[in-house]
Amino acid sequence: MNNTHLPKDPVQWVKDLEHIWQSMDSEKASKGYTDDAFIVFGCQQIQTGKEMLNRPRDWFNYAKDLKINKNYIAHNNDCIVASWNSEYTDPKTKKIISERGIEYFRFRNGEVCEQYAWQHSWEKGNKPESLGIDTS
Repeated sequence: MNNTHLPKDPVQWVKDLEHIWQSMDSEKASKGYTDDAFIVFGCQQIQTGKEMLNRPRDWFNYAKDLKINKNYIAHNNDCIVASWNSEYTDPKTKKIISERGIEYFRFRNGEVCEQYAWQHSWEKGNKPESLGIDTS
């Protein structure tokens, strides 16, 4: 008995997602979500509906020179975990911003129903020092 809710090939799904984001295809990037899907990011910020589906378009308009790589990490019967590294030019400061992040996607019947993302950003060439635990 197959109890998976995932797409047929989770590794290929991440590769396809990477290609969509590298192509900055906002139409394809907003497909494959359930009607009640949501994304959680940042400080427990949540987007749903049209706002969530417009997020790729808004991001591509902001980060016009986005370069991104996504990497498959793991999956189970209803979840795919991936990481990413990216760079883009901040339109306000004109400085190159580097990012790395991790996200997981929960699926229901082959579509994403929940997405969670965590990331860290810094100006290229100004990577934060490894100082251990810092709460300042």
